[in-house]
Amino acid sequence: MTGRFPLNAWYVAAWASEVGDALFARRLLDVPILIYRLPDGEAVAFLDMCPHRFAPLSMGRKTETGVECRYHGLHFDRNGMCDGNPSGSGYFPQGTRVRRYPLIERHRMLWIWMGDAEKADSDLVPDYGLIPEGTDLANIGNYLPVQANWMLEIDNLMDLSHVNYLHLGTLGNESRRAAEMTVTEVGSAIHARLWMPGTIGGFGPMTGRLCDQWLNMIWMAPSSMILEFGAVEQGADPQQDPRNRAFHTVTPETETTTHYFFGSGGAYAEDERERLDHFCRSQIWVFENEDNPMIKAVAERMAGADFWSMRPAVLPNDKAAIRVRRRIERMCRED
Repeated sequence: MTGRFPLNAWYVAAWASEVGDALFARRLLDVPILIYRLPDGEAVAFLDMCPHRFAPLSMGRKTETGVECRYHGLHFDRNGMCDGNPSGSGYFPQGTRVRRYPLIERHRMLWIWMGDAEKADSDLVPDYGLIPEGTDLANIGNYLPVQANWMLEIDNLMDLSHVNYLHLGTLGNESRRAAEMTVTEVGSAIHARLWMPGTIGGFGPMTGRLCDQWLNMIWMAPSSMILEFGAVEQGADPQQDPRNRAFHTVTPETETTTHYFFGSGGAYAEDERERLDHFCRSQIWVFENEDNPMIKAVAERMAGADFWSMRPAVLPNDKAAIRVRRRIERMCRED
């Protein structure tokens, strides 16, 4: 696993709402993970494999104090320590345990640290404060499986010039194709900015009108991004509407498959429910019918080859995606 994914970093394991009373299993960074909630509501994460005969603990039974393996009944407490064996006079080898992974519930998501637990700094959880709390009238909870390597999904999100080709007629149009990307670094984040003055609006009240518009993507290590978008009258101050911000985060499932979590900022009023539902459906439709088929097709053409070994042509608007790739490669080396 080392070298393929940065380990000492926070990844989204699941939406918090996905993990309720039942045992929850998901493969993350090619490792089977079990997540469940303790009686006090705290979510905990473990290697989903009993150390006795390697059975999935997710097939077992949740108890008041932990989880019981369905195969031979070994019981593991909230810290992963084996504390019970109903057979063999109760004997089990001293120190028998299941690895527990640091898990933090924040921004309505469950963030997992797959590397050295002693390095798990909660301050490094990406800032998704744009996600509204305490309401269901928001565009959150979206999830799609991607049949491709996680870095291909990040490439797609970091080079938004594709919007005016792949999404022509839905999100993009030909008038915006001449836009050039500028890339800056703010702290540890990488910012990619597409400024499109004097172009035809593709969303919101400026749709179909001549305006100044923008698409900005902010990457936070290792795989979380915030999209800022907007459109104003030509020459007007390009103020960012807080509700015109979306978030995207991807977590490798395996080398060839990816978990994709996404949504947008801002809460909606009760009388905006229909507008919210339409926005959610439209966003999912674009990802399912335009982005995902293309990313899957790219992965199939690459047939598992290393990205750099294929000597890709590098274009000016690749600069943000390339910079992110280099940063992730450095994180892997540091691991």
